[in-house]
Amino acid sequence: MANLNKVMLIGNLTRDPELRYTPAGLGVASFGIAVNTPVGKDEQGNRKTETLFVDVVAFGRQAETIAEYLKKGSLVYIEGRLRYRSWEDANGNRRSKHEIVLNNFQFLSFKDKTEAAQDVVDVPAEDEDIPF
Repeated sequence: MANLNKVMLIGNLTRDPELRYTPAGLGVASFGIAVNTPVGKDEQGNRKTETLFVDVVAFGRQAETIAEYLKKGSLVYIEGRLRYRSWEDANGNRRSKHEIVLNNFQFLSFKDKTEAAQDVVDVPAEDEDIPF
């Protein structure tokens, strides 16, 4: 039986990307996006939306590009795969979360609209091994 793990979303960044590097020098960017989905209308006829908050992690050149060009509020299209991870925090509590590991993305808005008014930057997915 075939399996599929692919996520495609358009949303706004909920915080500035956080860029850090592994000991081997691989860039890792973490950020969150908010995705609004229409879910009908209320009694007054106003459109209702449901907001989904999703954490995203990017690696390598993609991570560096995202950290350079995107900021809180930027609109972005992302493609990736859903991953579940768990860890123990500083207090010894077990923590876990789902996140999207980025494969591909496209900027739909920029930090400074005068920097690249109509340019679209598309950074292809890397074939490097992801360290986890």
